Amino acid sequence: MDPTFKTQIHDYDPGIVASGPSAGLFWTIAVSDDAVKADVEEAEARLHLSNLSIPDYGDILNGLFHTRQPLAGKVSFDLRWFGAVTRGTFSDASKPFEMEFVQTNARISWSGRTGSDHFHSTGGHQTVNFAQIANERNGSFFGQDDD
Repeated sequence: MDPTFKTQIHDYDPGIVASGPSAGLFWTIAVSDDAVKADVEEAEARLHLSNLSIPDYGDILNGLFHTRQPLAGKVSFDLRWFGAVTRGTFSDASKPFEMEFVQTNARISWSGRTGSDHFHSTGGHQTVNFAQIANERNGSFFGQDDD
């Protein structure tokens, strides 16, 4: 990796929220409910988006500081969690926070496009260091059933 980012030519990210209750939140967007499916009990989940319009800031420094206008980009990805490795629960009433989780395997396919530049992941081997899905409850939902 080049710590100066001089060799980076694409940086797809949704930017930083400038104002409102989510001000300062970055690299996060809402997606439609049908893009996400999860079943902790079955140890399966999926996040699937196709042709998402997203700015290409060129490099992470421009993505953070917006020194020049981004280009129009599109990304698609299909992220899948599968196969229970470890299950567990965690609860902390002092926070209040609780969750039921399952550590899983995961696999992703990805593509990005800016103008005539097109990139995609290959179907080869992927190393997964950690993948997990969970049901969690916090705040006023802490201690309540799923219903």
